Amino acid sequence: MTHTGTAVPTAVHPPRTAAGPAHAHALVLAPVTPAWDEGAFFAPVIDTLTAAGAGLRVTVVDTLSLRDERVRTLDDLVARWRALLPAFGRIDLLCGNALGGAVAQGLLPYVAPGTAALLVSGPARSDALLEHRLTEIADLAATGHTAASLALLHERVQPDGTPPSTGPDPTATAARTAVATGGAGYDRLAGGREGRAAAEGDAAWRAGAAPADPGRLVRGGTTAAVPADIPPPAHQTPAQRLDGGLRLLCGIDLAAAVEAHPGPLLHITGGRSQLVTRRHTAAAPHHRVHVVAEAGMRPHTDQPAEVSALIGAFLREKGLT
Repeated sequence: MTHTGTAVPTAVHPPRTAAGPAHAHALVLAPVTPAWDEGAFFAPVIDTLTAAGAGLRVTVVDTLSLRDERVRTLDDLVARWRALLPAFGRIDLLCGNALGGAVAQGLLPYVAPGTAALLVSGPARSDALLEHRLTEIADLAATGHTAASLALLHERVQPDGTPPSTGPDPTATAARTAVATGGAGYDRLAGGREGRAAAEGDAAWRAGAAPADPGRLVRGGTTAAVPADIPPPAHQTPAQRLDGGLRLLCGIDLAAAVEAHPGPLLHITGGRSQLVTRRHTAAAPHHRVHVVAEAGMRPHTDQPAEVSALIGAFLREKGLT
């Protein structure tokens, strides 16, 4: 499912009903992750979209795969994905989580007017607090402290007020001191070996997210060839992905593009999010923003039943099932 060379990393999740021309197609843009995870970050939502009652075909792409040193702003990344959109065919539902949600909103002017949008903690605008917290995480990655960066990211995506981790690997506790120590405290805790520490941080980041179901994941399925004027995806280390990806969310304002979109839109955020909150969203009067009270940055894993019900109702209301 992960493709190299001239293909964008793509995971295709077929509907759990007999395939047919009537099935709607959802394109999902991934958030900043230390490595491509084939859609594991969105597993509860993918399950809802592909369920027998919904029956969507879901294509998940690695949003950061089109980033290189020439992509300095979110607009740069949106432009690259805009050029690639035709490769995915008809898109009935455009989805995005975190960075992927921001890119999805930037793409709204370039999709069919009736295209539905589903966003989960995808900021339309940033502010000083969000940028400060993102920059803290990015700075640790940029200075070689990948483990501390991942640990701080893991802490920030938890609902505000979540007790610090305890035990032999107190990730959250270490993360809170990582900035003050330049990351060295967490690196020492992890044994001083950056590779091992990064792997542990990656595991912490992904903890709580159900893995993609390999029985329904089409490996070697649809790939999207990169147009000739776009450089092919290059290898990025976890540190490069964290540093480069998180900074793209600083200084953004996509409100005009979102508010002008005539199609249906549902944006889900967490009421206890330490990063993207209700104030970072934008919506037209016919759009909906729903705040999941007891969720953090990942409402789909913090409160999966509530989010699944919201998405199911949205799909039915908009005629996508």
